[in-house]
Amino acid sequence: MPTGRIKYYNLNKGFGFIAQDSSEEDVFLHNSAIKYAEYEELRVGQRVKYTVVEGEKGLVAKNVEVLLTPTERRWLRQGKTIIPRGYSGFPSQNQDQFFDADKADDENSGTNSKHTQERWRKKSQKNDSAPQPEIGTEGKEQTSRQLSFGDLYILKQINFETPMFFALYHHEQLPAIVLEMTLAGLTLSCNGKVKVVPKTEIKYCYKDVDAENVMALLHYNEDIKTKQLKPARSQDEVYAIDAETVRDARKDDNIIEIILREGEIFQGTVDWISPYEIKMVLKNGSKIVVFRHAICEFSVVEEEKQDGNPT
Repeated sequence: MPTGRIKYYNLNKGFGFIAQDSSEEDVFLHNSAIKYAEYEELRVGQRVKYTVVEGEKGLVAKNVEVLLTPTERRWLRQGKTIIPRGYSGFPSQNQDQFFDADKADDENSGTNSKHTQERWRKKSQKNDSAPQPEIGTEGKEQTSRQLSFGDLYILKQINFETPMFFALYHHEQLPAIVLEMTLAGLTLSCNGKVKVVPKTEIKYCYKDVDAENVMALLHYNEDIKTKQLKPARSQDEVYAIDAETVRDARKDDNIIEIILREGEIFQGTVDWISPYEIKMVLKNGSKIVVFRHAICEFSVVEEEKQDGNPT
């Protein structure tokens, strides 16, 4: 059976869309197709498996089953909520990390949910013979409050219990597995101990399998390092990055350079950008997710300056 993740779900109207793991066309989901749900409420980001049939207006999911990890099942037995009720992933809940919520959709480059939903809406208008779910103002508002790429990245690591490293201030590299997330912070399991870390304390993170390669490329801007900058605590302290410049760099496969508030320098290409993070592919293939509030300087690297060597 194919698998995917809930990309959009309107709880009141009982329908949404599944982003397929195969990267194929999004699949329409109605709550009547859900069976054997282990908890009552679908949420954006939840993994599912299903069968696919061709409907009048596109692909439709049938026999949808919610996939829960052992950790999620344990949380349910303990009465915990897997994803907090009302969690949207964007700063509309006044829990922002210093970024403008209005830019959220634009900065989640590559997301096609609006296009998919608009296509369904237009086709629905052409065929009024049977009542079909329609995406109105309420639906569009909820769409704009979906989880960002950064949220989905962390959710994936939670689902797979991925060993990771989190780079904190004072040059601490914290090995951990992510247990829970909110807009404000992460709950981590560190050597068997549970630790809640505010996101403003995290500069960047990466998977354990990439640790050696990430450290091999890490070097510092000594002038910035000696300043011993503290974490940004407000929007005014955050380095402003033009999201359009980042998207252009991603599109053209250009190298970007990021310098963090404690002097770390990383060069690589852009995998994705969200309101809060930038995921980079470094020159040796390792990948890091940089938290934008930790950035001190950003630039697109000219070819002759890469690695400090002439072409």
